[in-house]
Amino acid sequence: MLGAGYAGLTCFLELQDRLPQGHQLVLVSRDRFHWFTTELHTYAAGHEADAVRIPLKRLVAPPGRLIIDHVSGLHPAQRQVELKLSGSLEYDLLVFALGSEPEYFGLPGIPEHALTIGSPHAAREVRERVLALTDRDNYTGHVLIVGGGLTGVELAAELADEYPRKLRVTLLEAAPEIMGGFHPDLVKVARQILERKGIRIITGSPIVTADQYQVALKDGGEIAYDLLVWAGGVRGHSLLAEAGLELGGRGRARVDEFLRSVSDDRIYVIGDSASFINAASGREIPPTGQAAVQMGRAAADNILRRLTGRPERPFVFRMRGQFASLGPHEGVGMLGQEGLVGLPAMTIKHFIEGLHAWEVGGGVMPLVRKLLAAPVNYLRGRRLRARRRPYRELREPSP
Repeated sequence: MLGAGYAGLTCFLELQDRLPQGHQLVLVSRDRFHWFTTELHTYAAGHEADAVRIPLKRLVAPPGRLIIDHVSGLHPAQRQVELKLSGSLEYDLLVFALGSEPEYFGLPGIPEHALTIGSPHAAREVRERVLALTDRDNYTGHVLIVGGGLTGVELAAELADEYPRKLRVTLLEAAPEIMGGFHPDLVKVARQILERKGIRIITGSPIVTADQYQVALKDGGEIAYDLLVWAGGVRGHSLLAEAGLELGGRGRARVDEFLRSVSDDRIYVIGDSASFINAASGREIPPTGQAAVQMGRAAADNILRRLTGRPERPFVFRMRGQFASLGPHEGVGMLGQEGLVGLPAMTIKHFIEGLHAWEVGGGVMPLVRKLLAAPVNYLRGRRLRARRRPYRELREPSP
């Protein structure tokens, strides 16, 4: 098992609890913690690390074994994985769940000058740069976030709330609108909330290049910045291409209906690095936390079936909902066809995050804390808004 993110850890724990005797189970992770990557924006904005991570040593038990190392190579023909410190590791079945890498679309200057928050290490870099900016007296730093999807929107809102007088935040999106995939009414509500926080939103303005001081736009404009954060997209892990596996969109490994690489059925690819076509839509399912967890469970079930001589089951992705936090006090979301704003959206999002922590072995307290945090933060946010200026509560959008 390569990777201890949402997909990898879910799959590992399912197998650890149900693996027949006589089989070895190994989890390789470059980090000693399982990080809740959908909450890394809060860590980048200054929240404590322990609120968004769980030590892996608390979760791994026999027959499972944990190796902390960096995966440097994959050799399907030899059924070997190369580790940076531990040498080679042989396998009979492999689960590849190393997540994604930033997709820069070949834009000059972005890889050299932009930071990301897609991994704990990357989020830590943003955190340190933000703290350095806010430590300067009589200076308001400018953070430019490129990408108006969930990652960019959530980071922008968190920074604006955490440093309301120390940072200026700009959200830049190439598409005509932010939060693609959300209901237009919810996007309108989110825009109002973000702009009330002082966030400048620029849409329909693709970047063409960047240097260490500014980005150049396709329309000829330029935007100067102190800190540039890229949230414009991700692609599959580069090891997939190096291993010679057949790829789908954005460098993700093409998998069959059972989540096995179409190049090698002994390799299951799950999470952000998997190119899985949703039969209902005919499109790749997006790289999200809920997709990763569902893939992890499905891959574990298919591996167990394979080991016991039973037919594997096709994976079916089910969209449970979509939620966005807009700082610690506000949020929007979709549950089925129903649009949610404010406390209902925050409660469900907190419940989903706390439930995952409980399911992977973090105990019941993370779930309890999350459920308590939703109304507390919401009420605290109402008091803050009341002190700033009169504010009429937003209504739920029509579905």
